[in-house]
Amino acid sequence: MTISHDVDRTALLHRLEQLHTAFDRRALSTWTEPLLSTPLTMQQLKVLTLVAAERDRASGRDLAETMGVSVATMSGLVDRLAEHGMVHRTDDPDDRRVRRLGVTAAGTATLRSLLSSHNTMPPPVLDRLADDDLYALVQGLSALDQVLEDISRDRANT
Repeated sequence: MTISHDVDRTALLHRLEQLHTAFDRRALSTWTEPLLSTPLTMQQLKVLTLVAAERDRASGRDLAETMGVSVATMSGLVDRLAEHGMVHRTDDPDDRRVRRLGVTAAGTATLRSLLSSHNTMPPPVLDRLADDDLYALVQGLSALDQVLEDISRDRANT
């Protein structure tokens, strides 16, 4: 489907949703392998994702509250993640009673392998795009990346 520049925003958003669904369907087979091969449980993956989203600001107590589990349960989940080399603990400089959690390089790699669609376009696909379309794709993805960064920064400041 070719989209002209005079199509309204609602139509564009609808088409984007259709494309996203199609990409997800095509990429599903590449997503299953990393998920099935990870040594982490679903609960551990949830905790790892929350820790990564908090960028070294998460504490066990905060995570327990977010996930609706006891602090003891969260402590066990974090212990397992630390044993797998996925998270690290550091003392909070403002309150020595609090240990902040951060994601290690191994944790980041695990999340990237699980959350990335692995739908990087192979060269034959990109080679078929006209230069103007390739430019538009890069421009659109750059704009999306900037908005996601802005949202992340806004959340960090609240």
